[in-house]
Amino acid sequence: MIFISHVKKIVGTGILCAGLAACATGYSQSTRFEIRAASLTESPDWQKANLLDDPGTTVYIAPEVLLDNADVAQANARKDLGGQVLVIIQMTPAGTIRMGSASRVLLRQRMAVMINGEVLTAPVVSAPLSGNRFAITGFKSFEEAQQAAEGIAPGK
Repeated sequence: MIFISHVKKIVGTGILCAGLAACATGYSQSTRFEIRAASLTESPDWQKANLLDDPGTTVYIAPEVLLDNADVAQANARKDLGGQVLVIIQMTPAGTIRMGSASRVLLRQRMAVMINGEVLTAPVVSAPLSGNRFAITGFKSFEEAQQAAEGIAPGK
C-alpha cells in the first residue's frame, strides 16, 4: 500500500498523507477526487493554487487530470494500529496503470492531491509507485474520513 505524507515526497512504499484536516469538515455525497501534476514554478495554462497543508505556499496545477473518482474501485475509512484515521483508496486496474505511469513520468516532480478542487498536498514523487492501493491521512475525525470515503467511492 502507498501512503501520501506530509514529508512532501511520494515514495514507492512510503506514506501519502493528504492533510485533510485543513479541509472544511463535511464532504458532499459526491466528493471530487483528483491527482494532477504540480509545480512551484508558474507554467502557461496551469492553475495557481495554495497548499492546504502548507499555508502560504503557492503551487501551479496542470489542467490534465491523471487520476480521479473513475479510477477508484473502493474508498474506505479506517483506523491504523496507532489509531490514526485514514481513507484507503483501492484503484481499478486502469487506475493502477494510470497511477504507475504518472509516477514514472513525474519522477522527482510534484503530484497534487486534490479534493473538491482544493490542493491538499503536492509531494515530490521520489520513486515510481506500484500496487493498487494508497491511503490519505490527516482527517480530524473518523466521521470526516468516512464522509470523504463515501464521496470518493464509485457510483457517487
